[in-house]
Amino acid sequence: MKIGPIGGRFRRAFDGDLVLDIETAKLAVTTPFSLKATALSHGWHECAPMGWCEGGKCFQVVTRFGDLAGRVSVTESKRTQRTVQLNVIVEGLDLSAPRIADVCHEIGLVLGLGRDLSEFYSICAEHPTLHVLPLIGAGRGLRSASMTENIIKALCSTNVTWTQAVKMINRIGQLGPVFPNFVNLNAWPTPREILRAGESYLTEVCRVGYRAESILKFCQDVCDKRIDPDKLTQLAADPEVESDDILAQLRSIRGIGPSSAHYLLGFLGRHDRLSIDSATVAHVAQMHMNGKKPTIKQIEKIYARYGNWKNLVWWYEHWLGWGSAKSILREVGIDPELSIKNRKTKRARRAS
Repeated sequence: MKIGPIGGRFRRAFDGDLVLDIETAKLAVTTPFSLKATALSHGWHECAPMGWCEGGKCFQVVTRFGDLAGRVSVTESKRTQRTVQLNVIVEGLDLSAPRIADVCHEIGLVLGLGRDLSEFYSICAEHPTLHVLPLIGAGRGLRSASMTENIIKALCSTNVTWTQAVKMINRIGQLGPVFPNFVNLNAWPTPREILRAGESYLTEVCRVGYRAESILKFCQDVCDKRIDPDKLTQLAADPEVESDDILAQLRSIRGIGPSSAHYLLGFLGRHDRLSIDSATVAHVAQMHMNGKKPTIKQIEKIYARYGNWKNLVWWYEHWLGWGSAKSILREVGIDPELSIKNRKTKRARRAS
């Protein structure tokens, strides 16, 4: 990821006496890359403070500048064989060059722009299904810039349908500062703001149920500096640190079970441990076992060949069945149903 010139836009929005500055920056990302495929790679885009606008092909996130909220909009502007240029528009109060640089760094984390996926794409080239990923620019996963935010969202996502999880997350998101001119756009709240709202808000408004205890405990631990989730990003970038050590730290958080810990590990750029839950079992049964329910050992054996990328391989096998993924395939002229038929044919040949 390269950051281009940062410059001001000669345009301002007014809300009474309040003046919003608008600044722009450019990011150059090495291909394969698609903003849409990245934004829709995970359900986080449905959760505050993120959003995807299909009409404008725009990814948005409301970010924090201390106690203030700013809005960041990202679009693709120029594509070459080797790079994709992203336009980053930042709206907020008292914007400065260092603040814009911080925003670009956060966007890099959110969209996974700094990750080297060359080895993963080599695996995709030989995979019966994933060979289409480079063609559509998929492979980079969406996450929140703050691991504190990712963990709270993970706590909301345990033992519940995704629709219910989104409602919980979005109601918690209303506790953060409001972006001027848009009363329903909030930046993500700090742990202290969540603690201030208290258990009654989490249970009666957010309807998180028993998860309230885990969320409040986690927020208190962060405020008391017993836990620093964002240090996990630094640890994960160190090749000397074992993934099991990071998993142990994640598992030490009340409410984070094995499955949640493993997909949080993926947000940190580590994919060498499988996240196995009911969705994994159902996927493997359908794709690899002719409908027969697999054991955990069988799942591990199927993906062992993919080494450090095993969890990303399973995820994108699963993701290619989503309606959004099929739509992206159609946009580049690939018939998703034909791809599924080819996959089944190759699987049958291997079985025989």
